[in-house]
Amino acid sequence: MSGPGSSGPPPTRPAGARRRAAATPCPPRPPRRAPPGGRPKPVGAWPLDEASGSIARDTVGGRNGTATGVRWRAGKGGAAEFDGTGSQIVTRGPALKTGPGRSFSVSAWVLLTAKPGFFATAVSQDATKVSGFYLQYSVEENRWAFARPGVRAVSYTTPAVGTWTHLVGVCDGPGRKMRLYVDGVQEAAVDDTNPTISTGALMIGRASHLGQASDFFPGAIRDVRAFQRPLTTPQIKNLT
Repeated sequence: MSGPGSSGPPPTRPAGARRRAAATPCPPRPPRRAPPGGRPKPVGAWPLDEASGSIARDTVGGRNGTATGVRWRAGKGGAAEFDGTGSQIVTRGPALKTGPGRSFSVSAWVLLTAKPGFFATAVSQDATKVSGFYLQYSVEENRWAFARPGVRAVSYTTPAVGTWTHLVGVCDGPGRKMRLYVDGVQEAAVDDTNPTISTGALMIGRASHLGQASDFFPGAIRDVRAFQRPLTTPQIKNLT
């Protein structure tokens, strides 16, 4: 018999027992990255596919709009029709922060039913006496434009009456740049020399000038979206 401190034979492993392998730690998973052409979430989205009534739903941010003088094209591919003289949709409060250093993007499908002899704005947001930005038709150049008071990024595509066109205005706040995309293609870029704060309602179908409603849009508008970020070209292509 072996006593304490003896150097007897080591204990034997019972028959059938298996040696337990040392646990091998799993390598950490790499973080998932959104693809460059992913779909960023808007802060406001107005499909404008209502069948009737005076409410234009914001399906993301809850800032529903009140429609005045607007006719609805109901169903798939529906749209809001504007008469170019008084039709408008006014949302409940601002959707975007547009002042110095703020980045944002706004998009819309637009169709002119007539070539206007004046500026015609599809989307804007009210400031004190003007609008903080304008996604519009510019009568001075007969082109599409993304504008601030006193500065415009102007397309090289000539607007065609009766044709649906996808417009996106992008403001890069830190970079102080404004860009305009037409049907997924960047057509203009200018320095943002007047980053205007606008704390009023987002407007669909018109703008403001000297504190008065102006630039009424003659035609149809659908699928308006607002983003509190500068969209990239791949992201914009995914919107069209």
